[in-house]
Amino acid sequence: MPTNQLSLKDLYLQRSKHANYQLVHPLVARLLGDTSDLPAGKLEVERQAYFDRALPLLGAKVLDIGCNTGYFSFGALQGGARHVCCYEGNQEHAAFVAHCAEQAGLADRLTMNACYFDFMAPVTDTYDVTFCLNVLHHLGDDFGDRNLGMDAARSQMLEGLRHMAGLTRVLVLQLGFNWKGDVACPLFEGGEKAALIDFVAQGVGDSWVIEEVTVPNPVTRQYEPISEDNLPRNNAIGEFMNRPLFKMRSRVLA
Repeated sequence: MPTNQLSLKDLYLQRSKHANYQLVHPLVARLLGDTSDLPAGKLEVERQAYFDRALPLLGAKVLDIGCNTGYFSFGALQGGARHVCCYEGNQEHAAFVAHCAEQAGLADRLTMNACYFDFMAPVTDTYDVTFCLNVLHHLGDDFGDRNLGMDAARSQMLEGLRHMAGLTRVLVLQLGFNWKGDVACPLFEGGEKAALIDFVAQGVGDSWVIEEVTVPNPVTRQYEPISEDNLPRNNAIGEFMNRPLFKMRSRVLA
């Protein structure tokens, strides 16, 4: 196997808290050679299918916060995005995405910031679409003040989301049920989808219009609008498949 394939695969497989989490996007998978031994992922294909039909990606300027190994960054580029700006605090993951972009001839359309995103930084640029997928429930753990209590972390999550209304026109948000990913620290009463949805709707409604909330169908795995049938928590499918996806439009940016 060529050296570049070994180095990319080694970067992908580096052990860390969020390693081996995402699929490798087909746009760059060929660079790794045989990927049959890599993880099965977490509904990346199904989420990307939803993004392709629901988001204005063609010609868009995209921000991917906590891009991990870049599945949705490369998915946006394949969907016609003009440029993707990535933030990733895991140095190996950041290097993996940057090297993949370079070797795939996409370096001019992807910028990698190998650091954690500052949700309260002054706005110096704006974006058409932003992905913030399964990041904010790690506030006070992977990033932010580690001395925060859970109530303060919840408040800061909402404050950061409100601030982002001046940064991006469309935000795709996904949030876990447990603070820091710890089942002993539930963020929402009973781990119910309704409680999570209310947290977002009531906390950022002055800054964002929630255009759609979707969850995966446990049989087809396709993302479908929230309804009375799929709103109750389904423990049989695991915590991740219960996490809703929010498509939100800024009240600040036209």
